[in-house]
Amino acid sequence: MLKKLYDKKSVVDESNLSPARLQALVDGIFAIAMTLLVFNIRLPEVAVITNSQDLLANLMVIWPKIFSFIISFILLGVFWAAHHVEFGYIKKLDHKLTWLNIFYLLFVSFFPFVAEILGSYTQNQTAVIFYGVHLIIMVLIHYFMWHHVKNHKALQVENLDPRVNKLADILGYAAIFAYALAIALSFWKIEASLIIYFLVPVPYIAGWIYRLV
Repeated sequence: MLKKLYDKKSVVDESNLSPARLQALVDGIFAIAMTLLVFNIRLPEVAVITNSQDLLANLMVIWPKIFSFIISFILLGVFWAAHHVEFGYIKKLDHKLTWLNIFYLLFVSFFPFVAEILGSYTQNQTAVIFYGVHLIIMVLIHYFMWHHVKNHKALQVENLDPRVNKLADILGYAAIFAYALAIALSFWKIEASLIIYFLVPVPYIAGWIYRLV
């Protein structure tokens, strides 16, 4: 009975799902998430500012939130760029790829909250680990999306360069290793973890990591 249900052709032809529509959703959610990050930055409600020194002192108080905003904004930019590049090699969607993207966007949408936790409790190990675990989950979902595409030729563009698959592996493994290292270092020195989070985007922004294949 179950086999018949699974073998029965769906009334919906999922091969007609539009990558362009999905990318529009992705762009919108990334834009909103990246914008929401800045709302985590506010001067202390009890701040009394009468001169430049007072303002500077209050800015120093919220510096961890500014740091979290900068790093989180850049990281979301890296994730957005990676997703955009990935979909340059995808010509159609199926049910699984669509829903992997939906769950990916779930974690993108949640990221401003994760960034706020890090900004508010920068010296708290739990906040640092929470941030790293969230990033690892995002990388894993992104990797699983491409792994699914790699195993289904019908979803790929024609004559896909095999180096693309190798690059996807390098990007995924490198990011997971870096975030796992940041989590491990938090048991020794939290500042070391924050430095790792700060440095991770550099090879991507500079384009160094794309030259490994």
